[in-house]
Amino acid sequence: MEIPCWIRTIDVCGIEGRNTRRAAENTEVFTPKILKGNDKDKHKNVYRFECPYAGQFRCSLTSLVFVMKREGKVSYKTVSWDPRLLDGLGEMSPAGPLYDIDCFDESISGLHLPHCEIFSEGDTDCLAVAHFTDGNVAIMNPRKVTETHVKMDIKHLSIFGVIKRMIFPPSPVIAQVLVFLRPLTERQRENILDVHLLPWNVPLSEVKDQHAENKHIKTSSKCCLTPGTDYHLCCQPERAIVQPETEVFEFHFGPNYHPTFEVFVNVRNTEVTLSLMDNTIRRQVWRPRRILLTATSDQEVDRPAHRQLTESEFVKKHRHHLIQKVSSVMAIADGLLAKNMITDELYSEVEVKEPHQKQIRLLFKALDSGGDSVKAEFYRLLKENEPRLVDELDSEASRPQ
Repeated sequence: MEIPCWIRTIDVCGIEGRNTRRAAENTEVFTPKILKGNDKDKHKNVYRFECPYAGQFRCSLTSLVFVMKREGKVSYKTVSWDPRLLDGLGEMSPAGPLYDIDCFDESISGLHLPHCEIFSEGDTDCLAVAHFTDGNVAIMNPRKVTETHVKMDIKHLSIFGVIKRMIFPPSPVIAQVLVFLRPLTERQRENILDVHLLPWNVPLSEVKDQHAENKHIKTSSKCCLTPGTDYHLCCQPERAIVQPETEVFEFHFGPNYHPTFEVFVNVRNTEVTLSLMDNTIRRQVWRPRRILLTATSDQEVDRPAHRQLTESEFVKKHRHHLIQKVSSVMAIADGLLAKNMITDELYSEVEVKEPHQKQIRLLFKALDSGGDSVKAEFYRLLKENEPRLVDELDSEASRPQ
């Protein structure tokens, strides 16, 4: 992005579009599609939202809120703050991620950007929004600032980011403690945890994407931290090693999210207890949390109690019932013969056998010698000719024992 060549301040309180918001200010939550960027930014998440109708919609991953005039498609991603972008803006610093937002049909009339500030009474005027376009920057005065969002009306989209007036000494902000477990190698005798201290409005999805090889361990992560302050991570059991001993909480928004602390614990330990101490006031700011080292990653879903059988497994498991209940043996034999999965000789033997039970037993000899592909075709023909029987056996298998 180019360095801003001019700066101006605009008040967007009167921009049209406010009437398109729902009177009740109801906000629907949506989960966007996640796409990968181009070759240059192939590791960067691109979020896509297809809005079905007018209203307010909050992204479950970034907490961005879009005020839509009508149905439309929105694409957005985080981009890097360049320190030079704020040159000439006075004592202002980033207070949230920088978002590049595009709407293909200009259906957005408002935008709510998440912040993590903790306000004193009436002290909400420290926040503004920087709007970057074509190498220029404009400071936008918010329509309203709530405990969680900076709200503004907009006409044109490009790149937006929350900024705040620098305060000395720095004031506390809402933050998050994120815990990741590194993969365990064959010779490794220690589990390694990466612990991140980050502002609350940094999207978890962005951090997870940078550390996709690690397992994110879910825990209650919210806390209150002060930028520029030293913190100490405490860990039980005491034999665990934490490095570094202390670290400063930095108020930054990427592009890289490196762990603040590393924890080394014996592989025999199935859990640890973590807490965070403010070294300045010698007080816990993130109370002890029990962390299970056997936690699964967010990509792993809970397996159902009864896994769906493959076609081959179905035929093997229900052999006895199939011998007793299948009546359309010749229709199945016709299908197998048509695909050269049984010989003409076997087909002739099946044809003259009686009753059906003897026919299907003979056919099972071909299934046993033919492998999974023959069993899969048998299953397909069975489902085609006797769907009720297949459904009956499937439902029996899924019942709790």
